[in-house]
Amino acid sequence: MEGAKPPRFKDCAKHPQTGGDGFVLFYTDQCPYTCYWVPKVEEVAKEHGIPLKAIHITTKEAARNVPAPVTTYALFRNGKFVTQGIQSDKKFLKLAGMKQ
Repeated sequence: MEGAKPPRFKDCAKHPQTGGDGFVLFYTDQCPYTCYWVPKVEEVAKEHGIPLKAIHITTKEAARNVPAPVTTYALFRNGKFVTQGIQSDKKFLKLAGMKQ
């Protein structure tokens, strides 16, 4: 594509981080697995007293302001980016340091 511009990322995506303690999860419906696994992870976090704030991204503007370059699934812990890999309830518990 001649004349096409390369993608540009906002500073918030270039330096992924959030404020606060605990886990923060940004996700969209782009991947069909998020609608299954996000509620399961929220449930297991609640059961184990793990602080988790899940933020469902539903608009283009909100996606542009996610503090990570990938908006399908971006998990942070204590303000630092952890993974874009969708977590099952068991994977999340392991990541949180909980024994099963």
